[in-house]
Amino acid sequence: MPATVDHVVVLALENRSFDHMLGFAPHPDPGFDGLLEGGPYTNPPWRGGGPPIPATPDAKPVLPVDPDHSHDAVMQQLQLQGLGGARRPTMQGFVASYEEKGRGLAPPRFEGLLGPLVNWWARRQAAANPIPDRGREIMRCQPQGHVEVLTTLALGFGVCSKWFSSVPGETWPNRNFMHAATSDGTVDNRIGFYFDKTIFQQLDDHHRTWRIYYDDTPQVWAFRELWQPQRLGNWFPFPDFASHVEQGELPHYSFIEPNHRPPVHLPWTPGSGSDHSNNQHPGNNLIPNADYDAYNGPGGDFERGEQLLATVYETLRSNPAVFERTLLLITYDEHGGCYDHVPPERAVAPGDPVNQGWLRTLVDFLLRKKAEAFDFTLLGPRVPAVVVSPFVPAGAVSTDPRDHACIPATLRALFAPQAGRLTRRDEHAAQFHTLARLDQPRRGADLPDLSSHLPPAPATRATMLAAEAAPPGPEPPVPDYYKDFVKLAELVASELPTPEVAAEAAPDLGPRARAHQITMAFTRHADQARAEPR
Repeated sequence: MPATVDHVVVLALENRSFDHMLGFAPHPDPGFDGLLEGGPYTNPPWRGGGPPIPATPDAKPVLPVDPDHSHDAVMQQLQLQGLGGARRPTMQGFVASYEEKGRGLAPPRFEGLLGPLVNWWARRQAAANPIPDRGREIMRCQPQGHVEVLTTLALGFGVCSKWFSSVPGETWPNRNFMHAATSDGTVDNRIGFYFDKTIFQQLDDHHRTWRIYYDDTPQVWAFRELWQPQRLGNWFPFPDFASHVEQGELPHYSFIEPNHRPPVHLPWTPGSGSDHSNNQHPGNNLIPNADYDAYNGPGGDFERGEQLLATVYETLRSNPAVFERTLLLITYDEHGGCYDHVPPERAVAPGDPVNQGWLRTLVDFLLRKKAEAFDFTLLGPRVPAVVVSPFVPAGAVSTDPRDHACIPATLRALFAPQAGRLTRRDEHAAQFHTLARLDQPRRGADLPDLSSHLPPAPATRATMLAAEAAPPGPEPPVPDYYKDFVKLAELVASELPTPEVAAEAAPDLGPRARAHQITMAFTRHADQARAEPR
């Protein structure tokens, strides 16, 4: 009989393109559209002067420069040609974008009251520490040995080979599309609360259940209505996911947000937990430029991301009764500036009114990223999207164009078919549960075994609390991307009515420790909400 889907689990990692992660996977289906067939897949060198630079399967788990993935940089990477409605991406600007980021020729550009001051400081910092002649590194894609878990799942289950990020821009707008099928008119990270209706609220309206699992400051906090008192009990630390699967207590929808917390490229240590990032963001995998060429060390955060994938998969596989009723989607929020050769498809604009709120209006007045006007009719670069279920045949490929708005569209089709659209984007979005098309589930030896990729010491609630109790020490520099998470944590703290997260309670904490303190306070509030009678 066809699959009965009672549970959908979505795990969204950070900032990697399809080609960068899966381009050299040996998939037999031409619809996979990787880099082993066709081509040549190249980019011109920066400012000419040399042969085209090919895509190669020799990337390291580290980088000397975090690629630029602001909206303007992504448009440079896409390098559209043509006029009007005939303009199409050529995908020929990745090398130039990465080289200019390293040379300090493409510092962030801001506007607003504080824009001129921030622009001056950014230019000064970039000019003081240039990293030239690294443009070709962005064409290096991961060899199969670095992404064994992701590759095994892609070959052993299903792949949506034309799943694009929803916006040619940064993390926040793309994650917002996963939840609300809109970014509220934003193309780059805008700090503040968002009030668009989400798929979580739609599920509430139709008496369906959902939970959010997190290790560290989750970006989905930006939807303030999702953690108001009536919904706060739906939030759980990631270690609870395993016990919920074991006990057969998964909700209809589980969203898993990885751990974003630095330090940058923490060397390999046994175990994982709230002090160990695992989101695979390039900014969490940086090393000094002088050390890059000789680096042949452990994968750090990148390797821990693979372990997170294995943990989620093996947790589900350990309870066949749950796994056979579960659909797992693994994707990445955006490409993060990494190379991909497939031009993004045209898209339906959400068509929703912007609902910015007073706080984001104030922040934008003071400081906002400057971006060219965008009409949301073009998707962002392609990202991995792997669909896992015992009812998905090994090697399945769907070539239907998709973006992150397919997540609410699929959840609504499965659990609330009578509900209306969130926006025009998800109204027209293809669903992904259609890949679960076998009449009988695969079992036993017919399912991949990834247990050898599990972390030696899985994260527990105890390890999270131990990290909080540890005395604060000197903190390494906070990557630019994580500063946005710290600001969001402070906004959340201002809404939690408890002195334990008041600013004066921990004056000596650095931003990482402070954000973690707020996360633990939030967790205690969620635990208390579940303990209170309803």
